[in-house]
Amino acid sequence: MTELSITGQQVLPQTPPTNPEPFRITTNAPHQMNDASLTPGRKKLQKWLGRVLRIVITDGRVLVGFFNCTDRDANIVLSMCAEYLVEGQEPRLLGNVMVPGKHIVSLNIDEPDPQSSLLVQ
Repeated sequence: MTELSITGQQVLPQTPPTNPEPFRITTNAPHQMNDASLTPGRKKLQKWLGRVLRIVITDGRVLVGFFNCTDRDANIVLSMCAEYLVEGQEPRLLGNVMVPGKHIVSLNIDEPDPQSSLLVQ
């Protein structure tokens, strides 16, 4: 019988960064970011990228997630999306979601109320 020896390197767990980076927006068209020739509507959409949107759809469900993109048909892609069937109930986590534009009833940016923040005194 022969002896086997196994050698290797010890893998140490990586420590998380002390100051995590905020949600970063990437684009495949960087030449169009902050372009002065963009229409007001496109400029507004760019400001919304990475923000939390709250979308009510035709069957009454409410979807809340980070705004990733849209298209000409007003379809919207949300990431880290949660679905609320009834207000006040626990949400169902969905992940990445494409919401068809024809089913969107209302849409707003979901921003926390500064009065309710623990940071404001």
